[in-house]
Amino acid sequence: MADLDLDALLAMMRDPNSESRQIADAAGCPREEAGRASRVVLGIARAKPEELLSLPGPLAAAAARAAIGAGRADLLLAVAGHASKDASREAKRGLHLLKSRGIEVPDPPRAAPSPGAAAVPAEPPLSAYASAIDGQGERAVWLPRILVGRGVEIAQAVLSDERGLIELQLGVVGRREWRVFARGLLERGATMGVAEIDVGLALAMIAAARTGNERSGHLVPPGTDHWLGQHGPAAPLPDPSEGFPPLPEDEEREAVERSGRLHDLPLLRGWLAGEQLLRSVAGSLDGIAASPTFADERQRAEQMARVVSDAVTTWFDAAQAARFALRLFETAAHLLRAGDPENARLAAAAARALRRGVPARDVPAARLLVQKAFPATAPAPLPSGSGTVDAPTR
Repeated sequence: MADLDLDALLAMMRDPNSESRQIADAAGCPREEAGRASRVVLGIARAKPEELLSLPGPLAAAAARAAIGAGRADLLLAVAGHASKDASREAKRGLHLLKSRGIEVPDPPRAAPSPGAAAVPAEPPLSAYASAIDGQGERAVWLPRILVGRGVEIAQAVLSDERGLIELQLGVVGRREWRVFARGLLERGATMGVAEIDVGLALAMIAAARTGNERSGHLVPPGTDHWLGQHGPAAPLPDPSEGFPPLPEDEEREAVERSGRLHDLPLLRGWLAGEQLLRSVAGSLDGIAASPTFADERQRAEQMARVVSDAVTTWFDAAQAARFALRLFETAAHLLRAGDPENARLAAAAARALRRGVPARDVPAARLLVQKAFPATAPAPLPSGSGTVDAPTR
């Protein structure tokens, strides 16, 4: 590749008027590979490392040069291990160039040790951590990243399912300090439901929350986009509902009816409807308590229960029902990761009920968001088997 002009080759690959045959002739590669390489270069911001690594040497080198301009250190790191020495050299040059610009990049992979060399035990991969989602749709995520020669970077992020990424704080500690910190998260974070998660899932959570800022208009924490760029593209955030298919009809109905017990968990004890609604309900109940118009206390209690029931319906419009269903699915996924499959099952069943249009007053997990703020107004429990929850259609 000594006589190959990479800038000229890259310009051809970027030019929509250039034919793949011209690019193939210039690089000495098959036409199909030239076409594929052009598509990779044109989408370099979204390209995956394996796409560059699988290109022929000259095309991989040109793509590496495109990655330099895009600041994609992850792509350069992949090509640094390319079988083509010219492509590997170009990628390593790019990594050095990004470092000189002040961009923090990992070191390229070292050559494999000789057969007689002593094997160095690999350090176990780091885990990330996340709290359970709270009643306001917020959660905390802790994502570690090894900084070669410096220690472990800890990213602490606060996410909101309504506002997006609220906070992002970074710090660097030694590996021993990180292990102590991680143990403390699990011990001190018991009331927050902190659980260990995969680093890829943690990054996906943060990236998805950052996208939420565009919808909400909430200010993005300073340095967020640069930090996310250092990690490379995040995988799409999986839909938590996909892990919880409907149960058999009788089991589904029973799980929904028992979903109120979720509010006994520390994770959901603080879940309540909005403060403004609860203040309005409290005012109405005070008025009923002081009113002389009721014939007896039974009528007074019935009216109080009716006010609370109406408030549940008012609070759970279509948007609120959809939002709460998603929070319940997130909670189900978190409970499952934390080793509580039974309560995960109840949360998922309540979420499915709301998604298929069951009124919130008939879903205990939803109804209690209002009702538990006014326990004296709770109606007597229904006899076994008399619930009104619709079972999923088959």
